[in-house]
Amino acid sequence: MLVDGLSALVTGGASGLGLAVAEALTNAGAKVAFLDLNEEKVSQVADQIGGVGIACDVSDPGAVSDAWAIACGHNGQILIDVNCAGIPGGMRFVGRDGPVDMATFARVIAADFIEAVGVKTKDAARMMALVPLTESGERGIIRLDPGLRLQLR
Repeated sequence: MLVDGLSALVTGGASGLGLAVAEALTNAGAKVAFLDLNEEKVSQVADQIGGVGIACDVSDPGAVSDAWAIACGHNGQILIDVNCAGIPGGMRFVGRDGPVDMATFARVIAADFIEAVGVKTKDAARMMALVPLTESGERGIIRLDPGLRLQLR
């Protein structure tokens, strides 16, 4: 699917893999909105690549809905959705300081897994209601991680 002119949403888009994806999509002609927890980086990256940067905690469903509405208001219906948000670093169930901190563990699970399912299933439902963009029936692209891509037909 060609992305030129399509609206894209990238979570975790102000650094690392998310920033690389946002830049690649922008360079390919997509209208990119990216979400990131770091408000300062969001502004810097928006100035740098010309996308729409939105500070957002992707583990908060209400904040994600608000950010999605802002992104659609700027760029139109989201047709490309890429998940790069996550909390880096590993955790041991029992480390030198004792058992894993459950509040930290819950935050990682919410950001790394719940967000991926919550945001993406909502976008998939929205995309499936659209008229196909191509003769083969494609309605959009959702990328959950570097190894899993869903094309909606």
